[in-house]
Amino acid sequence: MLRLLIILIFISTLFSQEQKESWLNYIIEENKEGISETPSVKIENKFYYTIQIAVKKTFDEAMEVVQALNASNIDAFIQKNDANSEYKYRIRYGNFSNRDDAVKLAENIKGELGYKCWIDKTEL
Repeated sequence: MLRLLIILIFISTLFSQEQKESWLNYIIEENKEGISETPSVKIENKFYYTIQIAVKKTFDEAMEVVQALNASNIDAFIQKNDANSEYKYRIRYGNFSNRDDAVKLAENIKGELGYKCWIDKTEL
């Protein structure tokens, strides 16, 4: 049984999809002061939008929400909130450069799952 488990793990690693990390690519350019790194993708906005779906008092409560969202194909994440001593865990989704896109998805989440979402603007 153990051999079968080891074989299955080995086979799954062979056929797993490769993660693309193109966002890590940097172009190295020379200038008068020497070599500097500049991102290969220009960032036009100095901020992004995140959908905050819920806040919970305990990590276990937050995980229940995340699992429910994951079951609906929403890859949410938990962000610890040290500013509020009562509600410490924020359940959030996405990093949107366009607020309208975040609003549309938040409306869909509210309509389908009943969570009252709001949009949070974060500076880079």
